[in-house]
Amino acid sequence: MGTSMRRFPICLLSIAFSGCTTLVPVVKAAPKCDTSRLSEMLVLCGDPVAIDQGITFGGMIDVARQDRESLRACAFRHKSLADAIAACNDSIDRYNAEIGDINARNAAKP
Repeated sequence: MGTSMRRFPICLLSIAFSGCTTLVPVVKAAPKCDTSRLSEMLVLCGDPVAIDQGITFGGMIDVARQDRESLRACAFRHKSLADAIAACNDSIDRYNAEIGDINARNAAKP
């Protein structure tokens, strides 16, 4: 009889203290950056076209045109890479802001 009398207050205390717990929201998995096109963006820029000895004026125009196209493609890849990094950083910043909001709400709870 004495054992069951001791269990009763323990049960009441455990029920009373269970209401004092803080509910913590589940944190979502961290975002991943889209790396599907990363390999094509990291291709190095091509070397300038070699100018042969005795090249004609028309040949120089072709060399200049090829170099210009090569630089245009290189600049496009670099811009695409910079845009992908910026988008990834924005995504991570939004995620960190969400985590900050969750932490602030948890800190404000009594």
